[in-house]
Amino acid sequence: MWASLGHMPVIVLLRHGISTANTAGILAGRTPGVSLTEQGVSALENTLRMLPQRSFTRLIHSPLLRCEQTARIAAGVVEAETIEASPDLLELDYGEWSGRSLEELRREDDWRLVLEQASRFRFPGGESIAEAADRSVRRVRSVVEGLRAAERERPRSPQAERGAPLWALLVTHGDIIKAVVADALGLPLDDFQRLSVAPGSFSVIDFGAAHPVLTALSVTSAGIAEAAEPGGGGLRTRADTPPG
Repeated sequence: MWASLGHMPVIVLLRHGISTANTAGILAGRTPGVSLTEQGVSALENTLRMLPQRSFTRLIHSPLLRCEQTARIAAGVVEAETIEASPDLLELDYGEWSGRSLEELRREDDWRLVLEQASRFRFPGGESIAEAADRSVRRVRSVVEGLRAAERERPRSPQAERGAPLWALLVTHGDIIKAVVADALGLPLDDFQRLSVAPGSFSVIDFGAAHPVLTALSVTSAGIAEAAEPGGGGLRTRADTPPG
């Protein structure tokens, strides 16, 4: 399954593990101090054992605590030539919605826009979904181009062929991953809520062909058990019809 990916650029998108906000049903956004739960750490460790690659050229993570913790755990399982934080991988700035319960937010008149017209919606006092998608997609494309440049500079020798595949591991948030995957698949941003990305899951995109190829989505060791609440960032719910 994975052998065909070879040395070509491959991006693994790892969502942070289950957090205190996930278990509390809160839209955390950039609220400080949101950390992984014990369950989140344990589930994440089990899932990381399933990664198709253990050697990465780059490990890049969102600066928020839950992603720093996830990246630290991942770094104990994989080898990465470089590790860095990137603001481009930050969670959406949900503005006035940050820290509010999902049950409460589902009663907002704008909830339907979030689900059905994401490309046109800006969170009150915060960021638009389109802006977040643009910055994260630009970052992924920049990483892919960097990996391609590294491939071009790789010495052509039998030893080089045994070198590390050109993979990058990006640790970020659910809605960011969904936006990146939607772009890779050519989906309109308005349809990105059709994707589901569980906490602590990884998704894999192969950029070695003429068009990106999604080879895995929302993989966890527990299967769908870790995706009891579909979607990323809490914007999708089990009762996934908008209010009203």
